[in-house]
Amino acid sequence: SVTGLSPGVTYYYCAIVQSAEGIAFGSVLSLTTADAPAVSTTAATAVTSGGATLNGSANPNLASATGWFRYASTNPGACNDSFGTRAPASSFSDPALGSGSSDVAYSQAITGLLPGTPYYYCALAANAYGTAFGAVQSFTTLAAAPSVSTGSSSNRTGTGATLNGSANPNGGDTTAWFRYSTASPGTCNDSFGTRAPSSGGSALGAGTSSVAFSRAITGLTAGATYYYCAIAQNAVGTAFGALQTFTTPVPPPASTSSAASITNTGSSLNGAGNPNGAT
Repeated sequence: SVTGLSPGVTYYYCAIVQSAEGIAFGSVLSLTTADAPAVSTTAATAVTSGGATLNGSANPNLASATGWFRYASTNPGACNDSFGTRAPASSFSDPALGSGSSDVAYSQAITGLLPGTPYYYCALAANAYGTAFGAVQSFTTLAAAPSVSTGSSSNRTGTGATLNGSANPNGGDTTAWFRYSTASPGTCNDSFGTRAPSSGGSALGAGTSSVAFSRAITGLTAGATYYYCAIAQNAVGTAFGALQTFTTPVPPPASTSSAASITNTGSSLNGAGNPNGAT
């Protein structure tokens, strides 16, 4: 037995035998001592708006090794085993890479990602002699169609109102608008009634959080019920909010009632009015 060798180093050796009759030499052979793995991060594949497959490869360097990944939406600068999210979450599920001396590819599918968002990741591998870290690489998830909500109307008058909505662009450059009509379309679509505005719409950017938008409309009929919905669109698709309604107010009718509590110096005057939906 020999000890004190360096890990990951190739050593050459031979056997020698000597007697009174002379000395004999065996052939030279070599051995390489085990070492921590050597690991590489490779390009992500199967990238969608909400997931991807992370890929890497590692040389176990003659000791039983396992591999895993780390990922986050913020750049860690250099690979380490504490940033972001571990994939797989438990070391008990880490891919086994064997104990050979050549590269072994491994991968891990991840889900629950935000659309249109850059992610940073790296491959890691470990054996009894240490942990190795691959380079940090990145990918950007694909944009998704927007998600949109129709809000309550505001600023209602006898002839106008403000329509309100909100939409998440989901990583794609998004435009939003409204449709409205006195006849219910059943469900929101981009062909019923009147478009507001008649072309274009509110630019909501390409973020991944909800953005509010609104549009004032005029030329309405007092006392009429209107159906409306919010619509948002990016390069991936068009989304439709739920239908909502409002009724334009009409002038309030008033009636004068008999005076009461009449005395020689005062009285209580009485009347009634219906606001008809307006302050």
